[in-house]
Amino acid sequence: MPVPSNSPHDGDMLVDRIEAARRLCISPRTLFSRTAPRGPIRCVRVGFRVLYSVREIDRLIAAEMEASTRKTNGGGK
Repeated sequence: MPVPSNSPHDGDMLVDRIEAARRLCISPRTLFSRTAPRGPIRCVRVGFRVLYSVREIDRLIAAEMEASTRKTNGGGK
């Protein structure tokens, strides 16, 4: 379930691990293994809840798409 961020700076939205995994098209277990400090995905801990920024998820998807494009095009700029 999406949780609105209370940050006045970015108006970002936070989602739980199930929604984050769904948006990334990976399992919650894979998300756990890729969440910092084990991997590159940053999270926010609020009490016992682990939440993920939708902006962070979008950044990861864009980075993966960019890396995929570079591999497909032979690594050129």
